[in-house]
Amino acid sequence: MKFQCDACERLVPLETYRTEAGGLVVTCGRCGADSRVGPSATTAPRTEARAAPAAGAAPVPSVPVSSAPVPSAPVVPPSESWSAAAPVTPALRVVRSEPGPVVAPLTDDALFEPPPGVCPKCVAPRREEALSCPQCGLVYVNYQPEEQPLSDVLADAWRTLAARWEEWDAHDRLMTLAVGRGELAMVGRLYRIRLAHVPDDAVARRGRDEVVRRATLVVPSSTDLVGTSDVSRRLKTLAAGVGFIVVLVLAVLVFQHLRTLSAGY
Repeated sequence: MKFQCDACERLVPLETYRTEAGGLVVTCGRCGADSRVGPSATTAPRTEARAAPAAGAAPVPSVPVSSAPVPSAPVVPPSESWSAAAPVTPALRVVRSEPGPVVAPLTDDALFEPPPGVCPKCVAPRREEALSCPQCGLVYVNYQPEEQPLSDVLADAWRTLAARWEEWDAHDRLMTLAVGRGELAMVGRLYRIRLAHVPDDAVARRGRDEVVRRATLVVPSSTDLVGTSDVSRRLKTLAAGVGFIVVLVLAVLVFQHLRTLSAGY
């Protein structure tokens, strides 16, 4: 638990305190200033007025005033007294500490295997009475773990990332690696598995959203470009061959027609 010091405006751990004049006093460990919380106002002493005797009543005997000196009350320094004219406003503000980072186990079961209660393929919530997943259409009894292949390179990179989970630069490098290897969808599944184990993990939620964003902006890899160029080259060669055959047939037909015309003369 922490409180905010009015003098230096810092959040200081609440470690020691004392009570003074009916209020709570906390000393800042940084600047040494006191923060006080006490009653909103101090009631000033009231002076009792002596009422006049009523008509017909017996007179009240007067009390002789002693000439002995009256001891004076101890003077309290202004810094330690509670003023009756100015109400004391509570100045101690307690601030709860922020929760620490989410810690998840680093075992392979927690990193790569979905927990019970979710679809083993797309990691969507699973109803007990349902026989198939409403998201991906998987029939649960037909699921084979081999249908979700994960390369050793990506698996090792995910284990390394789990040990440095709070560093976003490490997440960015992993996604770049997955895009180059064509395994971005597998990284998205790993983030969903993490969220299934730790639903309050804000880093995993951000990583899942970033995977979706990159999937819409993904650029074809060099392998895809090479495959596309090979297909285009073959189609062009085939079209050129067909065109050559058509031109050859037309030339033969024209030649025969000319011979027929010349033979008629």
